[in-house]
Amino acid sequence: MSILYPSITKEALNVGKRCSAIRLTVISSRAMASFSAAANHASIQPDPSHVNLRHAPPSFDVTSAVVFPNFITEEEGKSFIKEVSKRMKRRRFEQGHWDSVIVGYREVELTIPEDASCESAISNAGVEDTPLFVEAIQRTRQHLEARHFSSNNTFSSPERGVKWIPCHVIDLKEEGRLDAHVDSVKFSGQIVAGLSLLSDSIMRLKPCSDEWKSEDDEGRNTHASEQTCNGKDAVFQGHVDLYLPKRSLYILSGMSRFSYTHELLPSGSTFEFMADSEVLSRGSSSGRSINVDRSRRLSIIFRDELRLNVPK
Repeated sequence: MSILYPSITKEALNVGKRCSAIRLTVISSRAMASFSAAANHASIQPDPSHVNLRHAPPSFDVTSAVVFPNFITEEEGKSFIKEVSKRMKRRRFEQGHWDSVIVGYREVELTIPEDASCESAISNAGVEDTPLFVEAIQRTRQHLEARHFSSNNTFSSPERGVKWIPCHVIDLKEEGRLDAHVDSVKFSGQIVAGLSLLSDSIMRLKPCSDEWKSEDDEGRNTHASEQTCNGKDAVFQGHVDLYLPKRSLYILSGMSRFSYTHELLPSGSTFEFMADSEVLSRGSSSGRSINVDRSRRLSIIFRDELRLNVPK
């Protein structure tokens, strides 16, 4: 599913750098407490039992698809739902997307002050009632930066830092459908992550390329394109299922981001949890399973901006 994003000019990037300094004075005392607790997010580990590897291809990179249950609080979830409901109030559910990937949905961009200009950040200075959903977005971005864009990670670019595209919200009806696809490689970068709200669901990953390469000699992405990795032409065997309970965070990076499609399974599908020993051995023994009834679902999607010629 492709989403067009406005280009980022040098001037806009410079504004962003200046705003970063200004935003230090904008954060509310409650947000500071939230950030203090979130400072340890880099040490939080995903739950491997939420990723079913029993049918995964042997070459699958288990670090490229992870799930963090209960990543946000119930109060933060309610704050997201309240804000999204206001912004979606006049939007109708669409029956189809232009690329036929999604049916029965509506969408909106969920911007926060730090996504906008310095003037927006300044206008919020001294405000002590920063909405919980804003704090949750900020904390999630911090977690993603620490996990995937730290100085020890190959995605890191000290010269540019991480630039975030405003969060994209998809409201999917109970009878809606999200088919296999790879998110645009033309307008977004190294990761796709999402917070799940309102109902539990199962995400299935399927290989659509038999080769994984991270960069070419000039530092450019050499991943499978949307044209050859759209799910319809995938002939490679195997799949990986992710259990996404309410308030969880999933992260797709590397192989799962570029060489695997992702889709949501229909309501009533079964998920089998992995035992610790199975995660290590990718065993096939039977474990605890649940039927997942998916009703209306909200997803808050995080994408970093595409960066060309990232220094190695």
